[in-house]
Amino acid sequence: MNIAILGAGGFIGSHLVEHLLARGEHSIVGLDIEDEKLQGIEGPAFTFVRSDVREVPDSVVRDADVVVDLIAYANPSIYVESPLEVFRLNFMTNLEIANQCIRYGKRLIQYSTSEVYGKSRPPDTVYFEDETDMIMGPTTKQRWIYAVAKQLLERVIHAHGLLGEIDYTIVRPFNFIGPRIDYLVPAGSMGGPRVFAHFMSALLEGGPMYLVDGGAAHRTFMSIYDANTALQAILDSPAASQQIYNFGNPDNNIMIRDLAPLMMDLYQEATGQAPRCEPTEVSGETFYGEGYEDMDRIPPDISKLRALGWEPTRDLNETFGDTIRYYLKEAGRISV
Repeated sequence: MNIAILGAGGFIGSHLVEHLLARGEHSIVGLDIEDEKLQGIEGPAFTFVRSDVREVPDSVVRDADVVVDLIAYANPSIYVESPLEVFRLNFMTNLEIANQCIRYGKRLIQYSTSEVYGKSRPPDTVYFEDETDMIMGPTTKQRWIYAVAKQLLERVIHAHGLLGEIDYTIVRPFNFIGPRIDYLVPAGSMGGPRVFAHFMSALLEGGPMYLVDGGAAHRTFMSIYDANTALQAILDSPAASQQIYNFGNPDNNIMIRDLAPLMMDLYQEATGQAPRCEPTEVSGETFYGEGYEDMDRIPPDISKLRALGWEPTRDLNETFGDTIRYYLKEAGRISV
């Protein structure tokens, strides 16, 4: 199978390229503007195309059997600071990819987001792909433009599917974690990428582990290695066509205020040294800027994925432990 991975140079894409090449069953074309995370990943079955994701060559889509679209801004600071840029990339650019797949009759695996589910529900609620309502915040909280752009993209792709114009599968990721995740930030900085990056920087440099709005939000974390096998299950199953899937591990649900001490314990276990950082509360608007609003993500139902024969295998300790050790090794703090 010839697979085109758009956004292959990122965290998810680089791991997916590595996983699919290891299977030895596919030819992979990876497209991105940067290939730093792909260093050391090579072989005759892999071709890297250096290109802005806003200008995907027709030939990349035309020559593929399956297009895996990972293109997105996934950073709350950008949602708040540059909402129009978020909309243009996350909806308009991705819609053009879908149109290319329609034009050439290619299967599309579109990565969306768990944020399409929106705001909190009662504690006993779970997220079902085909049933759960999507509840967004007010227009004046521009943070929601990311979720709304992704949701609109899902709806347009689904509408094309109803007309028989595209063979698609939509993936809703729940907080993938693993080596090479995004990038770290200076300890104590505001805004930026995922919680892991901030907490890891605090562990490495000493500094505050900022608990946005007290760290009361829940997150469900999934090992990138489990995410890879989930995607493989989608590729292998004809039943996955015209479907939406939650990619998550409901057993790995934790409050952010509890994640901080967990990461501190895992750091001490790996290094033998007590961390020099402390959890510190900060408001969401102070951390991300005006227009921010958080969501309390509920663990997903993954019955549809399980029906394809897939199961998550890595718990929180293993998922975060592997990732922490990777960055400790990169920083020269440990040797293995």
